[in-house]
Amino acid sequence: MMKSVLTFIMAGGKGERLYPLTRDRTKPAVPFGGIYRIIDFTLSNCINSGLRKIYLLTQYKSASLQRHIRLGWNILPSELGQFIEMLPAQQRIGDSWYLGTADAIYQNLYTLEIDQTSEVLILAGDHIYKMNYYTMIDLHREKDADLTVGVVAVDKAMAAHLGVVEVDSDERVTGFQEKPAKPKTIPAHPDKIYASMGIYVFKHAILEEELQEDAKTSSPRCSRRA
Repeated sequence: MMKSVLTFIMAGGKGERLYPLTRDRTKPAVPFGGIYRIIDFTLSNCINSGLRKIYLLTQYKSASLQRHIRLGWNILPSELGQFIEMLPAQQRIGDSWYLGTADAIYQNLYTLEIDQTSEVLILAGDHIYKMNYYTMIDLHREKDADLTVGVVAVDKAMAAHLGVVEVDSDERVTGFQEKPAKPKTIPAHPDKIYASMGIYVFKHAILEEELQEDAKTSSPRCSRRA
């Protein structure tokens, strides 16, 4: 199962609210608990979930992160097609750097074409949590979904600080609201909302198709942000 999923971890955030901890490093490289870094939570989740094809998309002050990955995560046998690999912004498509999550994936479409896996898992590298991603991937396959979004139920009062996923009574995604003043609540739970965790599982073909279509019809500076 681990061979059928390609993982992208967004690891280029500035982390301005953590300054001065991010003065010299990207947010995922900020130390946590002594020798560990924030990125270790996401990577540990991946390894413990059986995921072995992992790309880290880097951009902002990435030297510290690169050193940490080289020294602490050189654990997968490349001869078996397993890897944790850095993908810095390279202006491969156009003259812009990464403009957001979707744009970062779009600028690395060549990796999707090379790694023809069944699903693509997209994660943030600056979150602290514990999760078995294969529970979500199994649900995605069971529902035969094109896209599955990881969410957590929180109080409606927190909506103004979060991305809110709208769903119907069958838990089918119907929309998305960014920090709404009047959020759509969970059906049958008027005091709760579904907050996006920044975790997405796509069918490989669907993700590639949507990114290509979006690039044909929209301006890169407004369409591929996520």
